[in-house]
Amino acid sequence: MLILGIVGSPRKDGRTNELVDAALGGASAAGAETRKVYLADYAIAPYLGSGGSDEAFRQGPRELSHLCGEAGAIVLGAPVYWGDINGLTKDFMDTVRTPGSNGKPALGIAIAGGTGKGLLSGVQSLYHFFYHRQMRAIDPTPVSRFNMAEALGALETSGVRLVEMAAGLQPFPGGNRDERWGAVLAHYCTLPYLDCDPLDEFVMLAEQLIRTSTGLQVALAQADLDRALALIGVDRRSEAAPYAFGAYRRLYHAR
Repeated sequence: MLILGIVGSPRKDGRTNELVDAALGGASAAGAETRKVYLADYAIAPYLGSGGSDEAFRQGPRELSHLCGEAGAIVLGAPVYWGDINGLTKDFMDTVRTPGSNGKPALGIAIAGGTGKGLLSGVQSLYHFFYHRQMRAIDPTPVSRFNMAEALGALETSGVRLVEMAAGLQPFPGGNRDERWGAVLAHYCTLPYLDCDPLDEFVMLAEQLIRTSTGLQVALAQADLDRALALIGVDRRSEAAPYAFGAYRRLYHAR
């Protein structure tokens, strides 16, 4: 069984590569064969939007489409630029063919390595791709430099889980794509983070910073975050926003 890791960053020695390696390490420890590819090694051009998906698939590198079809599960990691995944990964998603994708296990990792902003919107883009390809995706993994260590540990566990799922593949029921959408939708409704917005993102980043920071500002940041969460709890989200940002700002600028 092959577990395929795809590194969407143009930097081969960066955080994206390290995170994909962690998931593949878990898969390898569970007895699977693993392979890693770097999208930067392929000529992946933007799809220009004429001719529909068939034309897009003819444009994409055949080797990548073959590997995606051969693999029992896929790990896709991408860096976040300006709030979303980078263009190279998006061009890959636009043009790769994923034969036999019904129920294929998949894992997505989005790493926002600077400010952290975009870690949720980035991972949402990866899972929209998995959803539309009708893969059985698991464990959305939004990462910043503040939660990198815990993400690496969690990804090893996710890699083991991918192997277990690939060994007992569960295609979505239905005779064709149209008939499967109800089951696909039901699965994606169970995944975390896919319904989050920018306020949720700042709450997550503030929580990460509070867990990994020291000093007098931590207590002040926690007070701001507690106020934000209280307002969110009574559906006063716009009022919560300055407090969530304030909690983040106190500690981000103190790093």
